Amino acid sequence: MRAVSFVDRIQFQFNGNICKDAIALADVDNDGCHELTVGNVQGDLAIFRETANWPWAVASDLGMISSITVGDVVNEKKNFLICISGEGWCNIFNVPPKRDFPQEEQKKKLQPFHTQRIPANTKSCLLADIDGDGEVELVICLTDRVLRTYRWVKLPHSSSSDFKGKLVGLHKWEFPNQIGGISINTTPEGSTFLLAAQPGGSYVKLECSASLLDTADENLENSSIASKLTPECHPLASCRTQNPSISCEIIGGVCGTRDGQHVTSLLSIATLDGTLMLVDQDEILWALQVDHQLFCLTKLDIIRDGKEEIIACAWDGQTYIVNQDCQSVRFHFEEPVCTFTAGYYSISLNQTVPCFVYATFSNRLYLYHGVQLPAIRTTNLFEVMKQDPEQETMLNLLDIDKTNISSQQALYHWCLYGEPTELNTEVKEEGNIT
Repeated sequence: MRAVSFVDRIQFQFNGNICKDAIALADVDNDGCHELTVGNVQGDLAIFRETANWPWAVASDLGMISSITVGDVVNEKKNFLICISGEGWCNIFNVPPKRDFPQEEQKKKLQPFHTQRIPANTKSCLLADIDGDGEVELVICLTDRVLRTYRWVKLPHSSSSDFKGKLVGLHKWEFPNQIGGISINTTPEGSTFLLAAQPGGSYVKLECSASLLDTADENLENSSIASKLTPECHPLASCRTQNPSISCEIIGGVCGTRDGQHVTSLLSIATLDGTLMLVDQDEILWALQVDHQLFCLTKLDIIRDGKEEIIACAWDGQTYIVNQDCQSVRFHFEEPVCTFTAGYYSISLNQTVPCFVYATFSNRLYLYHGVQLPAIRTTNLFEVMKQDPEQETMLNLLDIDKTNISSQQALYHWCLYGEPTELNTEVKEEGNIT
C-alpha cells in the first residue's frame, strides 16, 4: 500500500482527555466558515477558528463531555452547538458570529441557552430528519445498548428569538449487543433511516417514517407494515471478521456511483480487528483487511471528483484513505491518538479546505489542511503523459511514433536522468535532441 505524506498543519493546545465523539468540524456561528469544536472529560469546551493557536470561544463546567454535534436542532434554519455529557446533561449553545465579539477579547465565554437532563451514559449523537416530516431530530446512542430520539418542541407563546422549549422523547430501541456507532442512510427512493452498528461487522436498520407510523396505527393487523417497523438485522460481514464479537463503526450516506448513476446510499463498516468494507444494500462491494485496530471511521471527498473516500484511523495514528474501487493509500501520524475526524475547515475567511484532525494524549490537536490528493489509484508516467494535450505535438516534433513504447521510454528516461543508453542514442539521432 502506498504511503503519502502531509505536511501543512496547525497545532492547537487543548488540555484534558477527549472522548471519541467529542469533536466536530462545522459552522457553529453561521458565518459561512467552518470551525473546530472539541470538549474534554473535565467539562471544558473550546472552539478554534482559522490559524489561531488559542480557542476563539470557550465554555466550562459542562460535565464529562462525551459527544458534540452541530446542526439545526431547534428547526430555525440555523446551526446550534449541542454538547452532551456522560452524566446526562444536554447543553445547547447559540454561538454568535465573530463580528459580535469585542476585539480586545481573545476568548469568548459561552453560556448555553438551554440545559436539559437526558438519560446518562451517552456515547455518540447525530442530528437528522429521520422520519421525513421536515423537522430535525436528535438521536443519541447510550453505552447501555439503547438508542433514543428527541425533537425540539417550542413552549407556548415563545418567540423565535428566545428559543424557549425542550427536547421531547420520540422513540426508544434496546439492542441485545453493544452499539458500536450510529449513522443515517437513504433508500433509493430518498427516504432516510437509521443505522446502528453491531458486533462482528453487522448492523441494524431502523425505519421510523411518519407516514409509515400513521399507516400502522390504522392497519395494526397488516403484517407487511409491522415488518417494516421492526428493526432489521443485517449480519452481512460476520463471516469476514476475525472475531464475530468485535466492535465496529459504521458510516452511511456515502456519495458515489453505481452502474453509472449517482447514489448516496452506500455505507461503510470498519471493525476493531482491521476489516474495512463498502456495502450497497447488503451487497459487499469490497472488503479490505489491514493490520491495525480501526476505531474511527468517516468519509471525505479528497479527490474532489464528487465521490467520497472512506477514511479510517487506528489508535496508533495509522490512517487509511480508500476510494470506492478499493484503491488505497495510508498516512501515518507520529503519535497515538484518542480521537480522529475528517471534514472541512476554514483556514481563512475565503478558504475552506478538506482536513484531518488528530487529538493526542499529549494535550495537543493537530489539523492537517493540505490533504487533498490528485489521485489515489496507482498510475505510471505513460498514462500521465497520455493525458497531456501537448504530448502528441512534442512526439511529432521529435519524429517519434506514439505507438513505439520503447522509444518513448528511452526519451522519458533521458529527460529524467540524462544517462546515455542505446535507446537514448537512437532517440537523440532521430529527434536531434541537444
